[in-house]
Amino acid sequence: MGQGMGRGMGGGGMGQGMAARVDAMDTNGDGVISLDEAAAWHQSVFDTMDSNGDGQLTKDEYMSVRFAFGPGGGQGPRAAQMAQRKEARFTAADTNKDGRLSKDEFMTSGKSRFAAADYNKDGRVTPAEFAASRNF
Repeated sequence: MGQGMGRGMGGGGMGQGMAARVDAMDTNGDGVISLDEAAAWHQSVFDTMDSNGDGQLTKDEYMSVRFAFGPGGGQGPRAAQMAQRKEARFTAADTNKDGRLSKDEFMTSGKSRFAAADYNKDGRVTPAEFAASRNF
């Protein structure tokens, strides 16, 4: 498999990190991410972030977990920009503005990002849609 290519999907402009993330989410290997696959992914991410197991994420818990699939492990010139985007996602997902994310807030945010990435509204996110969304 060449750099930027996921399992049988072609690159679609994705780097290694994005292709690895699509592969991780695409549990049935059909080359696209379904809403159920995305929900399962978001559930596992929430569980990983919730380090104290209280069912809520503090901003510190949310920001401390990095899913760096590509070279450099989240280091380098884009790291600050990515952290700013992540912080903005936290703020947007915290709908009751209590400074924490409940599992419901986190999952609702994930579902909204899935819907935004599904440009053709067919209920599936292709690698090209994933790469174009940049916020999934």
